[in-house]
Amino acid sequence: MTVILTENLTKNFSNLCAVDSLDLSIGKEIFGLLGPNGSGKTTTVLMLTTLLSQTKGTASVCGHDTLSEPEKVRDCISYVPQDMAVDTNLTGRENMLVFARLYGIDKPKEKIDELLGIMELSDRADDLAKTYSGGMRRRLELAEALVHEPEVVFLDEPTIGLDVAARRNIWGHIRTMTKKGMTIFMTTHY
Repeated sequence: MTVILTENLTKNFSNLCAVDSLDLSIGKEIFGLLGPNGSGKTTTVLMLTTLLSQTKGTASVCGHDTLSEPEKVRDCISYVPQDMAVDTNLTGRENMLVFARLYGIDKPKEKIDELLGIMELSDRADDLAKTYSGGMRRRLELAEALVHEPEVVFLDEPTIGLDVAARRNIWGHIRTMTKKGMTIFMTTHY
């Protein structure tokens, strides 16, 4: 089953071609888009997550066109950007509650507790996120991304700035997500 499909996907910014005729066919798997900084990885993710429109070509996620059905695409995905997206003035649990409410999750307490447990954050759930290490913040972001059980998770440089142990931990969680049937689309220069 094809989950992400692009044909001739292209993005130009004035005279700069950031993505040039990209063809992809991705199923339920971990797909890594590897390349150096400035090679168009984040631009590709932004097009696939409907945050940026393409100059030409087509893209679909979960069978929905990114241009004509952006709401349907957003319903079936989560996106963890390269830059930290955690409110450090909230606790881990409060950060999770924001996402649970945004997605209209029934019984948010149970879902939040489950995900905090999976990400090994239960014992620090009521501490301010500003006291978390970089790896803990990244795991909190993954928990936030999973709160509505998306079909596809986009991870932009998920291990950037993390030490070897934290990177290994994040990779373990990514593998677990795939075993649950999610498609993982990640960018990396590692």
